[in-house]
Amino acid sequence: MIEPAGPDPLPAVPEDDGRRATGDRPRVLLVVLLAALVFLVPVTIVFLATEGIDRADKYASVFGLFAGISSVLVGLVSLLPRRRDRQAGPGGNGNPENGGPGGGGRESSGPRSQQRSRTFGFTAGVVGTTILSCTVATTTQSSLNAPPPVDEPPPFAVVAAVDWPWCDGAVLAAAAPARLPALPQRYTPGGWADWFTRLGGTRTGAAWVTLTMRSRSDATVTVTDIRATVARRSEPPEVSTTVGLVCGGPGDDEPVGDALRFDLDAEPARSTGGVRFPLAITRSVSVLPVRAQSDQPQVLSWRLEIDWVSQGRRGTLTVDELDGLPLLTGSEGRSRCFYAETGTIIEGLSGEGCPTR
Repeated sequence: MIEPAGPDPLPAVPEDDGRRATGDRPRVLLVVLLAALVFLVPVTIVFLATEGIDRADKYASVFGLFAGISSVLVGLVSLLPRRRDRQAGPGGNGNPENGGPGGGGRESSGPRSQQRSRTFGFTAGVVGTTILSCTVATTTQSSLNAPPPVDEPPPFAVVAAVDWPWCDGAVLAAAAPARLPALPQRYTPGGWADWFTRLGGTRTGAAWVTLTMRSRSDATVTVTDIRATVARRSEPPEVSTTVGLVCGGPGDDEPVGDALRFDLDAEPARSTGGVRFPLAITRSVSVLPVRAQSDQPQVLSWRLEIDWVSQGRRGTLTVDELDGLPLLTGSEGRSRCFYAETGTIIEGLSGEGCPTR
């Protein structure tokens, strides 16, 4: 007797063609990585078009870090066991639907699928680690070999000068009257200037400095403040003589117009008025007289600090030299020798031993 046929066996599940070998999580990460690259590529093109190719190394570092970290993450996720692999276990627990011995389960849960996933994860991790290492090494080397930053010059130029600082002024010379050089052969402004240059010394009393300022471009530069700062205070020399030249009447050396005035004897030096800030500096020349006064028995080395703002930039320009020499202001010496423009000694202002021709 022929027995009736039993129920049809379960239909064979077609073998996985490998499209699911990597699992869902790596696929999601790959999609995220691709979307990020699609976003970064046009941003990079715009950056290079606006900033220049010389700054491309910064974006190359960003790409390297992004690609390396993404590859490592994809590799790690691929190496982790998936849920259906954990449920199936090593032998599939006899569940035909899980690839166990009871049936032809899906290959994506079998050993071949797991092997493919591990291979993919291992490869992605190695590639990501290599990219990260190369990016870090290249960035570090570029940082070490990068030239020092070059400070941009201020957007305006400042020239400090005095037309003739010896006229109607005096200097503190570190010498006795008998040791002073002989008077100039010609009593002209140039002759007196050369004589005072050979004499040396420090300007005493009030020091007049003329600042000539001009913008380097069409942009306006705003000067927000000008300060006088004393860098060093020292005692006058033991042997010293105040030597002066009187060119005109009292006040003839006063500049015309407003002047910025400072009291250098105060600590710190303070402004005594004369100019209101801010000041607008353009391509047209702006002239600002500065008067720094000291009446104490001391020798001061000082400087001017100019705060400015222009087109989002700001900074401080320092003026600490006058015609190539430090800004110095001195006090009265132990002896005095004052002369008229004709070389005559002014008796009321001079002591004994002053040189004559």
